[in-house]
Amino acid sequence: MKRGLIITGGTPPSKELLEREIEAADGIICADHGFDALGAIPEKLLLVVGDFDSAVRTQEIQRPEIPAEILSPMKDETDTEMALLRMLEYKPEEIRILGGTGSRIDHSLATIFSLEAYVDGETRILLVDDSNRLEILGEGRYTFSKDGYTYISLLPLTDSAIVSTEGMKYEISALSLMRKRTRGVSNEILDNTGTITIHKGHVVVVQSSD
Repeated sequence: MKRGLIITGGTPPSKELLEREIEAADGIICADHGFDALGAIPEKLLLVVGDFDSAVRTQEIQRPEIPAEILSPMKDETDTEMALLRMLEYKPEEIRILGGTGSRIDHSLATIFSLEAYVDGETRILLVDDSNRLEILGEGRYTFSKDGYTYISLLPLTDSAIVSTEGMKYEISALSLMRKRTRGVSNEILDNTGTITIHKGHVVVVQSSD
């Protein structure tokens, strides 16, 4: 599989974003309330997973033609993490998560922090909404396209990270960014692409359009 799409129960994506991501995906897994964002059931739907304590369309989920995995409310993982684990079984090159942020700050942070477990894996995992694209990266050199985003921020997830940038408004060379400081916020890609080299540590990279 090239790209997997996970739809979770946070702030629903716009119709335009949802349709675009469904079209580009090879397979879709919904986490609990994320199922409510769907209109017609796409052929690409692989699974709906969760304890369904928040899903509006519970009766529809229980139809035999809907592939569903019902979890205990007493589980250790969130529905989003379980959806991610199930999607990783398909070994996609990339996973995009919609609805991973919302009014529950604890759920939003839990989703973001959980991505660190896969930073050294073979699958690229991105958290996407209508204004932002987020991923966690480990050591390596990465090229980012502007893709309509205005800003790109580098936020250390480890206590510190040593980072270099090229092709950006604020270029840095092997600079130590501290998690408790805001030095890496609101950089800009000057042309179409910019490069980030992470020499040490794990970094949350956020591209935002506003």
